[in-house]
Amino acid sequence: MELEVRHLRAIAAIGTTGSLTLAARQLGMSQPALSKLLQRIERSVGDMLFVRTKNGSIPTPLGADILAEAHSVLRGMTGIRERAQAWGARGGPRDPLKIGGYCGYPQVALARRLRELPWCSEVLLHEDLDAQTAVDGLAVGVTDLAMVSVPPATRLVVPDAVNSVTAQASEPVFIALAPDHPLAEEDSVPLARLAAYPWVDEPPGHTVWTSYVRRVCHQAAVSLGQQHSTVSPFTALELIADQRSIFPTFCTSSDRPGHLVIRALAGDPLRLELRLFYRRNSTVHRHIEEVLQHTQHVYDARLGCSRAYDAWWLGRRHSLAG
Repeated sequence: MELEVRHLRAIAAIGTTGSLTLAARQLGMSQPALSKLLQRIERSVGDMLFVRTKNGSIPTPLGADILAEAHSVLRGMTGIRERAQAWGARGGPRDPLKIGGYCGYPQVALARRLRELPWCSEVLLHEDLDAQTAVDGLAVGVTDLAMVSVPPATRLVVPDAVNSVTAQASEPVFIALAPDHPLAEEDSVPLARLAAYPWVDEPPGHTVWTSYVRRVCHQAAVSLGQQHSTVSPFTALELIADQRSIFPTFCTSSDRPGHLVIRALAGDPLRLELRLFYRRNSTVHRHIEEVLQHTQHVYDARLGCSRAYDAWWLGRRHSLAG
């Protein structure tokens, strides 16, 4: 007979109470039944585990060794049960939550917040610059949540199993430039002033962004000379530092003292919409209101990243409150 967990519980109960009668009561069985079970266990291990004396049941040397192991195993079983119950209370996935899309700082900050929630075990980021690629990947399970920043009125093909919610209906696009750049002295830079300096942006046609920029500039009769094309922020930083270039950036981007400053564009001609995509009947779907609230808190907590951001966000809050 192989020892099972119920056998270990019987041995532990006898050892703890020092009495077959008390142990049987603790286990919810009759004393004769426990006595027979103990005999079967002792036959299985090949020797007596307890001797009955006027002071109760005393473990033999073998019994003491097995008791120690039994308690160790039972503690392990308790730990397993507690972990399983904790997972049940989380109501969340066993696998890490994967956040896709592309929106800069909010993506990282939201991951940090969600990681602390009971229904989320861990968070991994999976960036896709192209919004449609991010939504398609979400639909087939590559990610669980897609945070997508797109120009206004961007049309995406959304699969039937995917829902979305707007986290920010409209946020401005800022510019990043060197601290000693001539335009860095201004808090708000007119779009037309950018034409005199090299423009760094993603390759034309890489996403819908460059088409949107061309359309806005055409309507404003402004011609930006895109002299540099890159999708690497590190390359963009070097170009900003060495060649006095200007780079469009998310409004949540932060000043880097001695390296770059963030400035607003006058009138906010370039804007983005932040949308959250998720699969129906998924963990994110069940917690989407909570996710949305944390996304808003991310923007609140970003105050101080730049003068441009503070002016926009505080002004937005004031207008909503009024």
